[in-house]
Amino acid sequence: MSATPALGTAAPAAAQPFDELNESAADPVAGAAEAVAKRAELLLLAQAQRQQRAQFRLDRMRADFNARQEEHAETLRELNALRDMALEQAKKDDEVLKKYIAMI
Repeated sequence: MSATPALGTAAPAAAQPFDELNESAADPVAGAAEAVAKRAELLLLAQAQRQQRAQFRLDRMRADFNARQEEHAETLRELNALRDMALEQAKKDDEVLKKYIAMI
């Protein structure tokens, strides 16, 4: 038997001589560069996702803080209104007491 390939079959890729102009030959540098580019893209996507989650948490914290501040402000307004009513009631009580004393 001979070591040469049969007439109807192509020689294996390793047996073909390297041709710089042959585009079908695999370029290991281009393959590595493509792999690095894909890895970099995945890392950028992961970083963007982490930043998006962090931004969502910050937005939620801001919204919670604003809601608590609004509740606190409303509570202070209610306390001020109650204090004003108490002061008005105290003034009226003083007037009534003065009139009562004047009657005696």
